[in-house]
Amino acid sequence: MPTLRPTFTLTIGGLSSTTDNPVAGPGSLVVDRDMDVPADGLRVRLRERAGVAVGDAVTLALGHDGEEETVFTGAVEAVRPAISGVAVRALGKTHDLLNLRTSIIYVNQSAGSIARDLIGQAGLSAGTIDDGPVLPRYVVDRAVSGYRHLKELADRLGYELYADRDGNIMFHALGPAGNLDALGGALGAVAAGGLLGAGGESYAFGQQLLSAATGSRGVAWGTVEVGGESPMSGQGDTTEHWLTTDDADYMGSAGDGGPELLVRDPVARTKDLADRFAAGRLAVAARTVRETSISVLGRPQVDLGDTVAVADVPEETINGSGYVRAIRHRFGDEAGFLSEIRISLEPES
Repeated sequence: MPTLRPTFTLTIGGLSSTTDNPVAGPGSLVVDRDMDVPADGLRVRLRERAGVAVGDAVTLALGHDGEEETVFTGAVEAVRPAISGVAVRALGKTHDLLNLRTSIIYVNQSAGSIARDLIGQAGLSAGTIDDGPVLPRYVVDRAVSGYRHLKELADRLGYELYADRDGNIMFHALGPAGNLDALGGALGAVAAGGLLGAGGESYAFGQQLLSAATGSRGVAWGTVEVGGESPMSGQGDTTEHWLTTDDADYMGSAGDGGPELLVRDPVARTKDLADRFAAGRLAVAARTVRETSISVLGRPQVDLGDTVAVADVPEETINGSGYVRAIRHRFGDEAGFLSEIRISLEPES
């Protein structure tokens, strides 16, 4: 069976370096992308600076025998020349959301509409955006970043906020949150993609897997209760939003076990929204309960949010299917091309 040769194409500003023409001598390339980290990262070790400067656009494609896929899109954040070699660090597109500061009041806008507007203001492209519920009032304050506002909104709904490998910003439901909007009727459109993401990679023990390990933990919250800003209505999202003398009647809740989390959220202006936010926060707690981490020969086509299955491992708890929450690609003379993938597994029934 012929051996596949790992190949790369790296572009930084005016520098173009490939496996067959390794301009500036890239020695190692490490891509880190994690839904729990605000921005994707790329670390590059060059033999010489070759004109690379902070702010230069960066793209990296990896593959085998010249058949390559984009694995990182971003810009140079730091250049550190030394006596021997130059270290270059780049950040992904969500870095622009981290730098966005603006003040806006949204009235009767869906969560997805708010996300699209903020993504556009940051000069970025929107990928998969779920509309979710309509919010009577939502205030964006320049005291915190656009990313922070969108991350807090995503956590309310159980959505994931991240960039795909081409730099498009994603704001949508995966895993435990996959069907929450569908259950809400008037709360919003059905979440696209169901419980899992796109793609469909499968890795089996004794075939593709180099290593695999699992982690299980108790759920952070068994019950979530959300109290809003004294809503008047318990009848839906189309009514007015004034004050009530008894907040207890309009608390939202999800789950039935312990521990319990109580959240006061002024965005939850109706009972329906309070219930939806409680369910979303419970979904956030559930998505890290079962995770599997695997190492395989380089798989540049795998993206965050893709569906991945692990099978035939003797330790049964490692097996299962879910969606990708973290990817690390390592490429270099010593490592060759390896991909490490962390998967949020489907909850056990």
